[in-house]
Amino acid sequence: MKIKFPVFILIISVLFQNLVFSNTVQYLSPMPGSKYNSEQTNILIGFSNQLSANAFKSITLKVEGLLSGLHSGNLLSVSNNTRVIYETDEPFELGEKVTVSGYDGKNKFSFYIRNEKISFSYFIRNELNYPKNDDRSSNYGYTPYRFSTDSLPNLIIINNGPTAPGYIFILNFANNSSITSYCMILNNNGTPKYSRLLGGNGFDFKKQNSHLLTYYDEIHQKYLGLNDNYVVVDSFSCGNGYNTDFHELRVLGDGSSWLMSYDPQYIDMSKIVPGGNVHTLVTGLIVQHINAQKNVIFQWRSWDHFQITDATHENLLASNIDYVHGNAIEIDTDSNIIISSRHMDEITKINSTTGDIIWRLGGKNNQFVFSNDSIGFSHQHCIRRLENQNLLLFDNGNYHTPAFSRAIEYQINETNKTVNLVWQYIRTPSIYASAMGSVQRLSNGNTLIGWGSASPTLTEVTPEGNIAYELLLPSGQMSYRAFRFEWQDNVTDVHQKINLIPSKYCLYQNFPNPFNPITNIRYDITKNGFVKLMVFDMLGREIETLVNEKQSTGTYEATFDASNYPSGVYFYRLTTDGFNETKKMVLIK
Repeated sequence: MKIKFPVFILIISVLFQNLVFSNTVQYLSPMPGSKYNSEQTNILIGFSNQLSANAFKSITLKVEGLLSGLHSGNLLSVSNNTRVIYETDEPFELGEKVTVSGYDGKNKFSFYIRNEKISFSYFIRNELNYPKNDDRSSNYGYTPYRFSTDSLPNLIIINNGPTAPGYIFILNFANNSSITSYCMILNNNGTPKYSRLLGGNGFDFKKQNSHLLTYYDEIHQKYLGLNDNYVVVDSFSCGNGYNTDFHELRVLGDGSSWLMSYDPQYIDMSKIVPGGNVHTLVTGLIVQHINAQKNVIFQWRSWDHFQITDATHENLLASNIDYVHGNAIEIDTDSNIIISSRHMDEITKINSTTGDIIWRLGGKNNQFVFSNDSIGFSHQHCIRRLENQNLLLFDNGNYHTPAFSRAIEYQINETNKTVNLVWQYIRTPSIYASAMGSVQRLSNGNTLIGWGSASPTLTEVTPEGNIAYELLLPSGQMSYRAFRFEWQDNVTDVHQKINLIPSKYCLYQNFPNPFNPITNIRYDITKNGFVKLMVFDMLGREIETLVNEKQSTGTYEATFDASNYPSGVYFYRLTTDGFNETKKMVLIK
């Protein structure tokens, strides 16, 4: 239900003295006293019991920004009438204090909007900054079967069997825009049951349920959903003004989804650590639950629950700090969530009703005793809860000595706070995947390991640690995650190509941004013509011309190397037939 309010009123609170219902507030978002909130945030109030129609109608409070004044908007009842959302008609002002009053008939709380809107997207190139010592050309002594078709990547396959039933799901990409990316569903011999050519990089191609496949599309910067006819039928993105991160999407049976966003804020680190930079770009983590109607019905922010100093290996004196680096969300059997925070070496269980932390495993705030795994996990990925209640994860092992990667299964006692290593797989010779990676327990007890940035691309092993199947992409190509799923579509073998003819001119935000010292600028051209792409400094002086030529219809990418320029704000401008657009980018050294 929706109620439209006059400009001078925002109604969102319950009068506890009113005997129409007996209820308590369990959850408030933004959290009272919280900082760095998005100016586009909605306001959420969660209750212990369902709201009756009369109780919902009796909600009477207002929201007022110190600079923007009173806000009007829409009030919605969601989550089986246990939660209300207020969506403002206009965003809040940057840097202002917002006060919500009357939500329980007498009290009020305040929160603060971030001081600056930072144009930022986290791209896979940021993930690949760690040095790697793996040899992607090695085939480990096997005589492999090679398969190629059309322009799909050449594959190296070792099939010792028996494997679990189902198809291989991978999406190849490279840290190089010249490599063509495909969503691929492959038989064990490498022949494609399905492939989909993308216009740019993609990640995390997987089955969500019997009728839905999803992958992250870097050009659109959101997840796209395909039905069992391989038609795009849905998209999944964060709300409240946050960009959608590529690391995780989990779609539930009710059509709701869990997503994450990376949230950069400029912070004076000199107040947190001696010698800290007074203007540091610090990246936090946002976790959101989005209902089927695309409303944010739960939001959790690292700013409210973690400390920047929780990072285990980040340089806190640097000008750019990514202190959390979330990379996985698991929906636990009790409907709470478990998240993986790579740069904190931590796995955290969070109450999905209240937002409170239930427990912390690993890192500086570890609450558990590791009974038989003295090294623990380091810079991990892909935490998953198994049917036996154990935890399965990919341990990248960046800070093991020496560095190596493994798949591990922990038996965890959440009451006594103990952890027991019951299974692990370390390949011989050992593999070190500095970034990315996945692990999946299969129906026959085998485990599929995606090696992320390393080679081979994936390995399926038996419970005894014997290799049943292995697949390698060409040198320089990788897959963020790798899966095996049983999958039934409604068509015969099909290969799809996204229409690469842009529907309109577009200049995309550079990535990464902020950058040091190299960034990439992508743009769309709808018809043949002369194209000019220039870079300007803060004074409006042209410092470089990246493109100055006639180009055909299509999507292009140019690279700007700022090695010879100082830190600061720069602008780039695309000029072509009837189109002219300028965007800002930030160089931080």
